[in-house]
Amino acid sequence: MKKILTLLIIGILILIGFRAIAIPHEKLTENKPLNLNPLQLEIVIEGGFLGYIISIINSGTERITGNITIEIITEAMVVVFGANLSNESSFNIDPLKGTFNFKLQPLIGFGSATCYISGVVQIDDIEYPFETVTNGYAFIIFLICDEKSIFIT
Repeated sequence: MKKILTLLIIGILILIGFRAIAIPHEKLTENKPLNLNPLQLEIVIEGGFLGYIISIINSGTERITGNITIEIITEAMVVVFGANLSNESSFNIDPLKGTFNFKLQPLIGFGSATCYISGVVQIDDIEYPFETVTNGYAFIIFLICDEKSIFIT
């Protein structure tokens, strides 16, 4: 019995020396490609003082010039004015974390709010429509809503 145990231990040590035995390791590795997509936009919509703050972030590799048309319909318990806000803007954003910010104002209301967001980003005669819904709370002149991100690639 001792000979079998000794041979088993020596065999395992030899196999480990040749890296033939490995212990599984549950580590996930995410590889990102080296060739980045030239068009990577993120549109972040969040509530703020008197309305919404919209940020467009360019995380691609090229300068992006285009237009954005956005419409936000807010349904709350009481909305004095600003239930339907829209804007059309032109942007020119530098590559790798360049940003463009603008505000949609004013919104005055009170109560639990549901925000329906829709719009179109137009870049080089190609249109990228988007549509989403978020929830929040309107407190007279301040709007607290879930930050919503829209990705365009």
